Formats: sequence, structure tokens, C-alpha cells
Amino acid sequence: MYITHSPLVDEEDSLLLDLLIKGDRSVFSLIYNKYANELLSYGIGLGFDRDTLKDAIHDVFCKIYTTKECWENIKSLKLYLFKSLKNRLLNILKAETYTIDIAQENLNFSIKVTVLDELIRNEDRDYIQREVEKYLNCLTFRQREAVYLRFIQELEYEEIAVLLDMTSHGVRKLVSRAIIRMRTQNIALFFLLLPLNSFRL
Repeated sequence: MYITHSPLVDEEDSLLLDLLIKGDRSVFSLIYNKYANELLSYGIGLGFDRDTLKDAIHDVFCKIYTTKECWENIKSLKLYLFKSLKNRLLNILKAETYTIDIAQENLNFSIKVTVLDELIRNEDRDYIQREVEKYLNCLTFRQREAVYLRFIQELEYEEIAVLLDMTSHGVRKLVSRAIIRMRTQNIALFFLLLPLNSFRL
């Protein structure tokens, strides 16, 4: 899998990739420490258990470690890891269900919200969490995944398009419809408190 472009380049990732290409394999631990938890959260959102995810993440890093020829083709490290993990999980799912092809639309993506801001009273945090989860539940699984990738993982539309196997225009429409759908549910509270919230799966 080759990522041909990235509209948003992470300077730290660029440095890590540069060191990797130059043969410094010690950076693998830095890459793992930076992205392991995010990959785990994304996989849980896709509906997989932690043991399966730990094995899949291990497989992803083993593949990168042993496939030196792919390093120079990686333009966005985060996108490459997310896409590699999703492909690995889809392959695991196909093997477990003996299904040749599984559509990405059939993955039941979910987000669990945790409000961590200490300035909000406990009873208010519980209320906010219930309200935000209620509004997120009005979305389709695919809309939830797009919203998660856009607003929580802060990926660009072009990057999300790679993960969802869509055009960037299609992703923009998907996110736009999700926002409209949440607004019809009186989701103003969600956007008002978004900077104060931390989302965990």
C-alpha cells in the first residue's frame, strides 16, 4: 500500500521517516510509542477486541520493520499506520467469517465520550457525556468514523478518503451530512464544548 500524498505533513513524523530511511531502526520504538494508543482506540471503534488489536498492531509494525522498500513511499506516517491496521483487521475479519469480501460500510464504528475537564462539575459531566453520545448515535456508523477521523484524529479530507476508500469530495459530503444531522438533534452543546472534551473509545 502506497500513500502518494499528504496534505498535512507532521514535522516530527517527517524526521522519524527520514531517520528510518537512513537506516536508524531505533526510531521504531518512538513511532510505536507515538501511535500505539491511537491505533488501539481506532481499532476498538471499529469493533475489535483488545487482544485481536494488539496482535494486529504488532503485525503492522513487523511488516513495516521488514519491508524496507516501502519506507520511501510513505508520505504520511499516521495515515499509513491507520490504513495498514484497517487492512489487517479486515483481513482478520474475512478469515474469521470465511467471507471473500467485506464492505467497509458494514463495520460498526462507535465512539465513547469521556468528559475530562476538571472545571465541569461531576453531575454536569455525566449530563454532557449522555447528550453528546445521544447525538453521535443518530449518525450512521460510517458518518461516526468520518467525524472521528476528522475532528478527533484531525485528519484531512484527502486522508480520510484513503481510509474510507472514497473520494475526498465524498468524504466532505459525508461529514457535512453528519453535521447537519446532528444539528437537527440540537447538537449546539456538542460544538460549544468540543475544545473541553476528550474522546476515548
